Amino acid sequence: MSRDQTAAFKSELETAISSFGIEALTEEQTTRLVGHYSMLCRWNQRLNLTRITEPREAASLHYAESVFGVSFIAGAHTLLDIGSGAGFPAIPLAVARPDVQVTALEANQKKSLFVKEAKDELGLANLKVVTARLEEFDWAGYEVLTSRALDRAEAILPSVIERLSAKQKLMLYCGPDLVAKVAGRVNYKTETHPIPHSEARLIAILSRE
Repeated sequence: MSRDQTAAFKSELETAISSFGIEALTEEQTTRLVGHYSMLCRWNQRLNLTRITEPREAASLHYAESVFGVSFIAGAHTLLDIGSGAGFPAIPLAVARPDVQVTALEANQKKSLFVKEAKDELGLANLKVVTARLEEFDWAGYEVLTSRALDRAEAILPSVIERLSAKQKLMLYCGPDLVAKVAGRVNYKTETHPIPHSEARLIAILSRE
């Protein structure tokens, strides 16, 4: 990736973070997210990680949107990202909250390898990467579970919601349709927060009444 594209992404990222009303990232945090974006673009040439790579779109739709979730994890110390894909929101959250132990759970081996390589290259000591399906993984010890682009979300998430303990919450990056489909079957508290600059996307927080 050219220096011009890297510089353009950094500028767009700083603009997006500000426009989302998020606290500004440090120079080190910004550098790490720029590094992840650079890796994403390189790997995307041979592995289909995302269709969104243009600097402005990526900065807003991938990175700022992911970091926006920081507002809703408060004092949590552990977070599990279910179906992390290319590392969203796990990597931006781990960068923005180095005090939180983040686990990226991804069943696809190639995508999981990418996230592991990114963890090492970015030096993210608070990020753990696990290659497994949710059904095979014990998530009972996590305070926050999150999901942004999970395959078969409608089939998988209802059982997750039903098994949430009183000390856990599920944070979904999604549209209102998914919230209605996965939360409507169980008696749990749901709060929603519109994602800035999006007509339909939101963050939904589900927890026990």
